[in-house]
Amino acid sequence: MTYRSAHHGVQAACYGMGAIYPIAILDPVHRWFRPVHPGLPEQQADDGHGMLVLRWTGPSSEESQAPTLLEAAAARAPAAPLTRADLEAFQASLPPGLHLIDLSARYVIGPWSQRPGAARSPQQWRAA
Repeated sequence: MTYRSAHHGVQAACYGMGAIYPIAILDPVHRWFRPVHPGLPEQQADDGHGMLVLRWTGPSSEESQAPTLLEAAAARAPAAPLTRADLEAFQASLPPGLHLIDLSARYVIGPWSQRPGAARSPQQWRAA
């Protein structure tokens, strides 16, 4: 299986009111749909669905490890076009706390490092 990174860095996402979580976008085309939880996303013929992303779901005490885990997993994600077998093998290889999901772009907030509530370093405070 050939692997390549198809994402654009670790992003922050949120389903609306509630927790912000880190993701890595693997396929930005809105052609993914998960018909039955916890099944894997499936590619659809039209574009009325979501993007294929990796979502981190670990405890908040391990949040600092999430970007590294997402980057490493995304770097070895299978290249498109993906088959069901590719997705199953990739999901099976993921560490605990990382899951393949479909996600609409409206839930992506922006870079994880710039998410609302992120602690700012003294250097960032001076630059603002």
